[in-house]
Amino acid sequence: MKNYLYSLVLIFITITLAQSQTQKEVYQQSINAYKSKDYATFLKLTQQLDSIRPFHPTYTYNLAAALALNGKEKETITVLQKVVLMNHTIAFETDDDFKSIANSSAFQQVLALKKSQEQTISNSNKLVSLNEKELHPEGLEFLPKSNLWLASSIRKRKIVSFDSKSGICSDWFTDDQLFAVFSIKKDSNERFLWVATAAIPEMERFSADLDGKAAVLKIDIKTKKVIQRFEMEGNHVFGDLYVTKTNEVYVSDSNKPIIYKIQNNVMTEWISLENEAYNLQGITMNTDESKLFIADYLKGISVISLKDKSRQWLTFPDGTIGKGIDGLCFYKSTLIEVQNGVKPIRLVQFNLNEEQNTITGFRIIDHNRADFNEPALAIIVKDKLHFFANSPWQAYDKEGNLDGSKIENPMLFESKL
Repeated sequence: MKNYLYSLVLIFITITLAQSQTQKEVYQQSINAYKSKDYATFLKLTQQLDSIRPFHPTYTYNLAAALALNGKEKETITVLQKVVLMNHTIAFETDDDFKSIANSSAFQQVLALKKSQEQTISNSNKLVSLNEKELHPEGLEFLPKSNLWLASSIRKRKIVSFDSKSGICSDWFTDDQLFAVFSIKKDSNERFLWVATAAIPEMERFSADLDGKAAVLKIDIKTKKVIQRFEMEGNHVFGDLYVTKTNEVYVSDSNKPIIYKIQNNVMTEWISLENEAYNLQGITMNTDESKLFIADYLKGISVISLKDKSRQWLTFPDGTIGKGIDGLCFYKSTLIEVQNGVKPIRLVQFNLNEEQNTITGFRIIDHNRADFNEPALAIIVKDKLHFFANSPWQAYDKEGNLDGSKIENPMLFESKL
């Protein structure tokens, strides 16, 4: 595997600091097996790691190599396709571990898939740049009754209103007790704004005693007063929320794979995905609100029935992958995903079957755009998709300090659906 097996060790160490000792031991055993050319054991251990942590950049690549070294060409090609769709910059074609299949037609097709990832597709257009450079917007909302655009701020711990033509921002809601603001959603009557927040190092005035705290706020839109604050014990990151037509609120937790529900001003655990999910992100519902769709950053999208909480994970068609999905929207029997955990970044619209539990096709909205770094949550307003294209997550250092020289003013994009 040349340098790929070892160059990703640093990533592995960083990610696995909070993981079990057993997993790290299995990884080391797999490396030892590879070095000793015990490829059968190497394959067995990499399969085990892949089942524990799917779409891990190191595990997935090592699995492809292990399959190739054990003469399993068909399975190797399938995993290499995942590798390419996760990160098209990895030069697996120069790795001697794939030498046995390098001249096969299937391998050449994977190389063609890799080449196709360099293509730029542009269907969204820039609407405006906001004048607050270090705002770091994440969530977005439009209030039609007052014709008002709102954006949440991770960095500045506030909500701003902004002019969609000039980009000039004004503080709409600030509070000393407010954490980093992720998602903001109005209720069906446009009376209340629901706000998902969490204390993270990237926000200003972060301190260690705040780590793991999160809250959902119910704010009166007219008075801009907090009506109620909802918190749960433990370490949480409330990253997104969905407000139903009957004003029930569903909240995704990115730190612990649980979906919470707020009903009659009480917040409770609605469903736990702890045995099957890893990092919950965008959350949405279909038109009649009979199904809830939840994105997991490492696994894909689960569709859950509100009637009985039965669920299934969607299978992604060839040429697409479930890793790295952040924002998620439902539009006319399609799902629109913002996929920022892959290279290149892409926005994809998936067609669903009549039962809305199977993907039947897809189209790429945006792909490999130089001005996208990195889009996050999105909303639909008047048949148009809206999102900020350049949330500056990559411009923070390990202590949560933002390097202003590495960022541009927030850019709001729109795409007609």
